[in-house]
Parts: sequence; structure tokens; C-alpha cells
Amino acid sequence: MREGAANGGRGRRLASAGATLLLAGGLAGIGLGLAHGNAPVGQTGAPTGVPATAPASPPAPSPAGGESTPSADAGRSAQAVPPPAHSGPVLPASAPTRLQAPSIGVDTPLIQLGKQPDGEVAVPPGAPGSPAGWYTGSVAPGASGSAVILGHVNAIGTPIGVFYRLHELAPGAQVTVVRADHTAAVFVVDRTDVYHKSQFPTVEVYRNADRAELRLITCGGYDPASGQYLDNTVVYAHLVSSHPA
Repeated sequence: MREGAANGGRGRRLASAGATLLLAGGLAGIGLGLAHGNAPVGQTGAPTGVPATAPASPPAPSPAGGESTPSADAGRSAQAVPPPAHSGPVLPASAPTRLQAPSIGVDTPLIQLGKQPDGEVAVPPGAPGSPAGWYTGSVAPGASGSAVILGHVNAIGTPIGVFYRLHELAPGAQVTVVRADHTAAVFVVDRTDVYHKSQFPTVEVYRNADRAELRLITCGGYDPASGQYLDNTVVYAHLVSSHPA
């Protein structure tokens, strides 16, 4: 497990506000750049335009142009503010091992996805039958905050990927994440949105939620002319219960 993968700390959810990690290879496809078998065999990728790190609080401005810096008293006051109370059930951090979404026929192991040396987020393999993956820069599913799971909409040589039907997840549908601590975290879908990659809602996806939330992300909007996926499909869900796995 990568360092920090199971600590559930908020620090992992916070990163540069301007970061826009494109899920590996430009992620022209968690579409892999293949769609309906029209893309070149062997090309791999994942949801493009998906910022892989959560936005952080903006850096403090450097004293310039006559701006005053905060006083020591102000700093102490800010530190004394208690964190927001949790809203809804929250579980201790534990790495996810499996994702189940019965309404769309998904039952997949989960691999761990960190970042590549160039700072881009790693993505699952593109071969047929490849699993979805949990981005370890987000919280563990069930912990307070926004957990992020990525999956391909297609696979090399086939239009069917693990998240091929992700767009069909409707409000009220259940999604279960089985965790390494042998707990099954049950989430209910709030909504499913589609965004053009240039308008990916980084803050909304990676926000420091005051409850345990889940994001499932893949590509959509295949463009035959370019052979790329132009959109990202994002499913938003929240934790409602848990039980022994």
C-alpha cells in the first residue's frame, strides 16, 4: 500500500488548487482512445481531464503592494476553530478491495492508483477485464471526505470496459465498497453528471466533504473524428450504512 493510503487524513485530500492531473496518457480514454473498436489496438489511456488531486486552500499571499500579513493573534484564533462535525456515518480509514454496483452489473476488484513520475495519475490497465482502481491521493471509501474510484469505459479491442454502463447509475442506486478491514461500505447514488473535460469540476469532485462521499469516474462523449472521449462521467454517492463483508 502506498504511504498514506489508509490514514484517512485530510492532508491527502488537499493539493495545489491549480493541479489538473490528467489520468495517465492524457486519459483520452478511460476511453483508452478506443471506442467501439475504432481506435488503434494497443492504445491505452483513461479519463482525460480528470484532475487527480483535490484543491487545497489557496496559498497565503506574500506581503506585497501594501498588503498586511495576519497577526499572530489571528493565527491563533484560526487554529482554535474546531473542524466541522461529521454529517452521517463515517468509518475508520481502510483501503478498498472491491466495488459492487449491481444495478449496472459491476463487481470488480480494486487496484491502488497513485501518480506516475511525471505527476499524472496512474490508471488501470487497458486490457479486457481490467479492474477499476482507487486513487490513493483521495480518502479511503467510508472515511470522511471524497473517495475517488476510476475505471475504463472500454478496453483494448472491445467497447466494453468495467465502467461501460456507469452513466446508467440513477439516484437511489446502491454501490458497495468492500474494504481491507472486512467491512462493506454501502453508498447511495445522489446523481450522475457529465462534464466536458475542459470544464471538469475539480473542487466539487475532490472537496473536503463533511461526510463520507464517493466519486466514480470514467469517460464519455466519444468523438469518432478525433478518436477521443470528450467528456467525463462522474457519479456522486454518499455512505448510508456498513456491515461485515
